[in-house]
Parts: sequence; structure tokens; C-alpha cells
Amino acid sequence: MKKKIYNVIIIGLGAMGSASSYYLSKNGVKVLGLDTYEPPHKLGSSHGHTRVIREAYHEGISYVPIVKRAYDLWNELDREIEDKLILEYGGMYLGDDGKYLSDAKKSAKKYDIPISEFSSEEIKEKYKVLNPPKNFKGLLENRSGAVFPEKAISNFLSKSINYGSTHNYNEKVIDWNKESQIYQVKTNKNNYFAEKLIFSSGAWIKNLVPSLNLPIKIERQVLFWFDPIKDKDQFHYSNMPNTGWDLDNGIEFYTQPIIEDKGFKVAMHHNGKFISEDNLNRESNMDDLNIVKNFLEEYIPLANGNLLDSRVCVYTNTPDLDFIIDFYPEDENILICSPCSGHGFKFTPAIGEICSELVAKKKTNYDLSEFSIKRLMK
Repeated sequence: MKKKIYNVIIIGLGAMGSASSYYLSKNGVKVLGLDTYEPPHKLGSSHGHTRVIREAYHEGISYVPIVKRAYDLWNELDREIEDKLILEYGGMYLGDDGKYLSDAKKSAKKYDIPISEFSSEEIKEKYKVLNPPKNFKGLLENRSGAVFPEKAISNFLSKSINYGSTHNYNEKVIDWNKESQIYQVKTNKNNYFAEKLIFSSGAWIKNLVPSLNLPIKIERQVLFWFDPIKDKDQFHYSNMPNTGWDLDNGIEFYTQPIIEDKGFKVAMHHNGKFISEDNLNRESNMDDLNIVKNFLEEYIPLANGNLLDSRVCVYTNTPDLDFIIDFYPEDENILICSPCSGHGFKFTPAIGEICSELVAKKKTNYDLSEFSIKRLMK
């Protein structure tokens, strides 16, 4: 029998894999997507109702053109579907004017992103439920807001299928190899063949490309939602922005306001426990809870009410906390799009579009030099 050969096999159909499938299939590319589970699921990095989106990017100026494109694509998708995938209501970054705030200001200046600066007293006056220390300053970015991971992935997957993609769920990739100019991908159920591969498997990427010996770590992160003690309307997204806190002890927290009656969201950003991708405690515990409750008690005390919900997810971190978006060494028919080090979801449609460009043309207009594999092989 003649082999059925796909143009592209995508391994991992979370955020970046589902978006890549969408933009490839939209352009007529014959795609097979494979996932060990059934996305959107709660076992990786792309769940938890909302994720933050923001432009004045303190993690690096090179991210800003990509996130600007992501805003355009999120809003374009919103016009095509019934679900709401993006809300823009503002974001406040708070800290002692260190690198966190200064780097955000650099991004804003270079790309003409409107921001407003606030003193600690001005923050308290504008948002009476916030309690920043006297030495803190704030940067308000009006276009910051939320994107919705489960809704987004569901729509990318369904629209991909409508464009002709094939997606096989609950099917684990166990090996792959190159036969002449064709790639064979072996799963626990079948063998498949393709002209090109995309690895977008998040926490599972290291074991799928073992020869690269990627120096990545899997970090356990816990998200919580609370019912504010009082003045609940002040915590609604119509009155409250996202907040990002760069504390004097070097620990970061972020919050998101009440959206769709899910509660007030708060989580620590990084400083989680390092684990293996298959050994993750998926239940929150009192130690997790006490960390965020202590933060709330000091900085947003009225939010420190009854716990409504919690979720455990993972960050897949590179040593420098930048992404990997690059071709496999000496093989431009294999693309690695992972990991995203805990700050990737906002970029999803733009990275999906970039992956489709790299697969089709082997180039993109964005500067991806900071996301190279070679930087990690030194």
C-alpha cells in the first residue's frame, strides 16, 4: 500500500500546536496533529480560564512586535467566532522602579505604547483596594487585558478541522525518525509519515528530542480564585486592571480581576517547585494557598476572602526564560516551538502564524535570534 504522507505533522496540540494547525490548514497545508491527551486539558500550561496579555514587555523589547501582531490576530478571530477570546481593560505594573518597571518603560518608549506613571499614593487613590508600599511606583497600560486559553484552543482546533486538518487525540508519540526525505512518527497506536515536523509539546519536549539535550526545567505553578471580602464591584474588570507585583524580595505575583463571575485570580509568577513532567502534584495544598493569602493580606487585603477555585499548571523554562522557536540543528524541515517559560500564551496566534511561515517559507519577518536553540547549546 502507498504511504499516506502529510505535509506537516504537529506533535502537541496545546496553544502553539493548535494555532499552528489553524494557520497552516487555512493556507491549504495538509496537517496531522497528535496529542497524548485531549486538548484543551488541565495537564499542561494552557488552562485556567484567563491569561494576561500586555504590550510594554519587560521581558524583552524583541517580544513587542510579536505581541502587537497577536493583538491584531486575537481581535480578528473575535470577529469571526461567537466566543470572546480577548478583553482589553488595562494592566498596572507595580514595583520599586527597578528593572521590572524600567524595562517595561523601554519597550513602551521604543514602540510608542501609551503608559501612565503613578506614585504609590496615586495608585491607592485610583484603585482603593490596592495597598502598595510607599516606595512603589506603578505603570498603567490601557491595552492590557485577558485572553481565554480553553476557548482559544477549542476554536483553533475546530477551525483547523474545518480547513482539513486531522487531529488524533489520546495518542502518544513514542519515537520518530527520518527515512530518506520523509519523517516517520511512531505512536502507541500507529505510524505516520510527513514531509515536515513541528514539535510544540511544552513540558514533554525534552524527551521527544533527546539528542538536543535541552537544558529546560518544569516548574509547578498554582492559580487561585477568591471571593473578595467586600466591595466586590471594585474587583470587576470594568473597575480593576490586571496587576503585576515586583516585590522587594524578588518574588513576583500577578492578579486578574473578576471576569465571567469566576472570582479574583491571583498567582505567584515563578518561584514554584521544579518537577518532572510526569510527576506533577495536580492538587493545590495549604503551602500553596498560604503563599498567595499572605501576599493578598499585605497588598490587596479585601481580596483575601473565601477560596473559590484553584488549578495547577506548569511552566517549561529555559535558563534565560526566553522562548525556543527555531529549526532543528541542520534540518530546516523540523521546527521546535517550545517552551515558553511561563509567559507565552498571549502570543499564541502570532506564534502559530510564525510557525506556518517558517514551515512554508523557512523565514519570517520577525527577529527570532533570541529564541534560537544554539544559544542553549553553549
